[in-house]
Amino acid sequence: MRDDKLHILKRELYRWAKQTLRGTNIKNEQTQSIIEISTQGIDEWYSKSKSEAQIRSILKLKEILAKAVKTHESKNIHSDRKNAPSFEYYECSVEVQEKEYNAVVSVKLVVAMENERRIYYHHYLDEKK
Repeated sequence: MRDDKLHILKRELYRWAKQTLRGTNIKNEQTQSIIEISTQGIDEWYSKSKSEAQIRSILKLKEILAKAVKTHESKNIHSDRKNAPSFEYYECSVEVQEKEYNAVVSVKLVVAMENERRIYYHHYLDEKK
């Protein structure tokens, strides 16, 4: 796909994601945790997505978040914010444009009062060989 068409697609899917996905809560099948889709996560996807497959993968975000398997956690070393102490990482297979990918998802753990919130932060695709 030409760069100008790719840019148009990306802009259209960004608008779609903000209207359709923002504020959605997805229950992860493995952990039974609720993962929120926030504006920050959609913005992160928009700023980092370069390939057509990565751009189109936003259409499958709800499926990815529901089916992904938690692989590990890590301390949040990028911020001193005490209410966002760690990230959880998930992976799952996803098909985009008839190709199989491994979607790798970052979820920010936010602690407010006694409640923990899991907020989608970013995802990327690794092409399966």
